[in-house]
Amino acid sequence: MKRAFHSVLIVMLATTSLVIGQANDVAKILAEVRAALGGEAKLAQVKSVAIEGKSVRPGPDGSSRASAFEMAMELPDKFSKKEELGNFNGMAIARTSGFNGDGLVEIMDTPPHLGGGMVFMRAPGSGGMPGEKPTPEQVAEQRRLTLLANKKDFARLTLGMFASSFSAYPVQFVYAGQAEAPEGKADVLEVSGDGNFKARLFIDARTRLPLMLSWMDKEPLQMSSGNRTTTQAVPGGGQVRTSGGGSFTTMSGTASTPEEMEKLRADMAARLKEAEAKRRVVEYRLFYGEYKAFDGVRLPTRVQRMIDGNPTEELELEKVKVNARIDPKRFEIVKDDNK
Repeated sequence: MKRAFHSVLIVMLATTSLVIGQANDVAKILAEVRAALGGEAKLAQVKSVAIEGKSVRPGPDGSSRASAFEMAMELPDKFSKKEELGNFNGMAIARTSGFNGDGLVEIMDTPPHLGGGMVFMRAPGSGGMPGEKPTPEQVAEQRRLTLLANKKDFARLTLGMFASSFSAYPVQFVYAGQAEAPEGKADVLEVSGDGNFKARLFIDARTRLPLMLSWMDKEPLQMSSGNRTTTQAVPGGGQVRTSGGGSFTTMSGTASTPEEMEKLRADMAARLKEAEAKRRVVEYRLFYGEYKAFDGVRLPTRVQRMIDGNPTEELELEKVKVNARIDPKRFEIVKDDNK
């Protein structure tokens, strides 16, 4: 990262003790948060948000890499984010993810070719290895899981923007206590939703603005080929080079016969299975900061992701437009080729 972000807050939460006291009125706390964000009336007037910004990710050598991203949302049930996932031989791979109601928005912009015979793993649960045609049932299940992941990503981001539950992905709030540290206090709300969504939302006791969302999940998979290392993108969880377990080496080469291609697939499947078995459950954190006013509402303009205590991504929201017209093409859903 080019600079430290929320360093005091990170230290505060690393040494926090959670004090469970008398159950506070969750509705009262959320009302205070929404008042700090601009008030119920102003927040209710927000129908769309368009964002352009920069994503900064740290590299394994201590450097950082910046890339542009775009986000768009039409409340309560449309969301899309376009971001660069990686770069292979100078060619960018970008992903547009999101949802339109219960329709999946998921597009991968890949180079026209990645070299003869090179094999790349799909995300876990995608239903097969590259070159194999998944069954309709596998396709449907992968779309369901990806749609759920995209909605969780939306919920994690909008909790820091609006402290609200939207019909596209309803969540429930329960008071969990108060986090105390020498640097200050934060009220903590347990947040839960469909698909085993569980997180803790930290709210600044003084400003009443959202500070951080924390949850537990499996670490991402790290993939390497030769002396190059990339990381599997985990929807909603950012990216990270794992420090323990969860890593495997890919193989590349020319597969001139079906037998050679099958051997490559089998080797990678075995490596992936071994890496999957070693993946640890770790803590994910999403920090919200540098709130600024846009058309009467206050939104965070800097968001940082951390996995297992390591910074993985910092989002700089450089251009934010509230209630701007958004091109409907941003929310085009994946067509069902099986119908």
